[in-house]
Amino acid sequence: MTSPIIQIDGNSLAAIDAASGDRMQMLVFSATWCGPCKAMAPAVEDIAASYANDVAVAKIDIEASPELAATFEVRGVPTLVIRRDGALIHRHVGGLTRTRLAMMIDDAMEQGDAAA
Repeated sequence: MTSPIIQIDGNSLAAIDAASGDRMQMLVFSATWCGPCKAMAPAVEDIAASYANDVAVAKIDIEASPELAATFEVRGVPTLVIRRDGALIHRHVGGLTRTRLAMMIDDAMEQGDAAA
């Protein structure tokens, strides 16, 4: 089975912008040397599969995509950014459990529904 996570290794969000359509985007900024990033990876994979109809997920290596990391002011990894229509909805720095990650996405979806 292929991963529903889009890998971004450049300085453009074109791949996730094209794939997301009207879904929210969750950008996961990480690094290969980051322990909390590795620990959170299974939760991100599960969330990407579970929320595939509502959220497009992209994993962005900060060393391969330094301009994107700078654009989103990433100062620590993992950093999670949730966007809708290019606008920031939520941001979190640090590792999250699968439950906390799901709560963050549910909250972001409720905010989006309230704005619609």
